[in-house]
Amino acid sequence: MSDRPAISVCIPAYDMGGQGGHFLSLSLERLATQDFTDFEVVVSDQSDTTGVAEACAAFEGRLDIRRVDNRAGKRQGSANSNNAMRHARGRILKILFQDDFLCDDSALRQVFDTLQPPDHKWVLMGSAVTRDGEVLERPMVPHWHDQIRYGRNTISSPSVLALEAGHNIWFDENLIWLMDADMYQSCHAAFGAPAILPDTLLANRLHEGQVSASVSRKLRRHELLYTARKGGLIRKRGDLGAFLYQYLKALG
Repeated sequence: MSDRPAISVCIPAYDMGGQGGHFLSLSLERLATQDFTDFEVVVSDQSDTTGVAEACAAFEGRLDIRRVDNRAGKRQGSANSNNAMRHARGRILKILFQDDFLCDDSALRQVFDTLQPPDHKWVLMGSAVTRDGEVLERPMVPHWHDQIRYGRNTISSPSVLALEAGHNIWFDENLIWLMDADMYQSCHAAFGAPAILPDTLLANRLHEGQVSASVSRKLRRHELLYTARKGGLIRKRGDLGAFLYQYLKALG
């Protein structure tokens, strides 16, 4: 393996209600079966327990894996994802939340083959959801549209994203609910349209401990207003409609 891996799989990790280490182990097991091997795994760990560290240690002989302690950092997904990305050495950054997993052994190879210069600099993969880690439901092919920043997410979770490193593009650490939509907007502004891998390569795990299950209406309203201000005045009719639709939903 070269000194600089082709891909860095960047995993933000935390206790996750006591399930963090368990879910991470299941995801690492899937990474260990990838048919593309020139990758490292960077786990940014915000746990106060040892589950995540133990999961990483168990795979040290099977994966090029590094755990970075991030307990002093801002305790939320966007900051923790950025910390993993900052410690990555690969030419390509592949985001993977600890409770999600690659469900196709060719996923990283497809990412690598797609992100060959100069054609593409970011890629989105098809996904599905799972409740038991086995049965995949609601397959979804990512689709870009200009109002995605306001939460009409036609792409899926950050785990479907990979991008070329070295472009100073980060998750906005002021966001939790809209961190993925804002990141997609940033990538589109920098790189143009994404490459799309339509096959179901990523499984998003549904469970009670996931962050999206605990997002309040107040937080959604706050982030919608923040995003609107960040983008400047809403001038397009489509943008205004998307914003108002999501804001009224957040009012309940």
